[in-house]
Amino acid sequence: MAAAIQQHWKNLSISLKDAILTISMNRPKVNAMSIELLNDLEQAFNHASKNDNVKGVHLRSNFNSTFSVGADLSDMYARCSKRDRPAIEKFLFDTVARGIPSPLLCTKPVACSLDGHAIAGGLILALACDYISMGTRKPFLVGITEIADGVPFPTVPLEIIRHQLDPQLAHRLILDSNNISSTDLSIRCERSETPDDLAQKWYIVALPKLFNNTMSKAAKKTAEGKYEAAFSNQENEWHKLCIGNLDGKQYNEQYNVVTVPY
Repeated sequence: MAAAIQQHWKNLSISLKDAILTISMNRPKVNAMSIELLNDLEQAFNHASKNDNVKGVHLRSNFNSTFSVGADLSDMYARCSKRDRPAIEKFLFDTVARGIPSPLLCTKPVACSLDGHAIAGGLILALACDYISMGTRKPFLVGITEIADGVPFPTVPLEIIRHQLDPQLAHRLILDSNNISSTDLSIRCERSETPDDLAQKWYIVALPKLFNNTMSKAAKKTAEGKYEAAFSNQENEWHKLCIGNLDGKQYNEQYNVVTVPY
């Protein structure tokens, strides 16, 4: 892990203290999820899983106003304008589908400090963590806006939403595709004016229980199995819809969505 900490991370700041690995997203200005940021996240969480000196992971943002706004749409539009279909497919169904679930697949408990805008993939990344401490100093925007932006849903992020959110809330966030205030977001979390401190306190209470709880390890293995099954299934409904859009078509009329002009 020392090598991982000393490694030059272009989009992350990483530190290890008291067996807690802190991963801070650091891609100006809003932690838009580029290929590089998603790959860095996957690699950092893999390092945490494999190192016995790490007992927990703390995911946060280095920016006060924003956690992450999701996929880097400027990069996607550039690839769309070039009709670079292989690169688009790889980003959506490989890079995104592996980077966003990386906290879920980490074998160590993961806490997330959510103290700024968390939109689309940014919110799903937070939902992939075991614990969320949400800031209350000021309201911020949260939402799942992929449909409004014409961005297809890879299967794995969709499964995270389905498992972590109340069905009615998930339905509203996905189909309305509007951002809402963090004060109106009803999820399993604890709220504090200092979410970083609250996340650190969670480890003090949770770690002894988690490492003595075989069910939590079994749950991790189950989640990993579901992830691999979903990722390897390239014939699911969402994937079919998304591949169709790569030829410049719209979603099926039942979704009533105009997609990005590939």
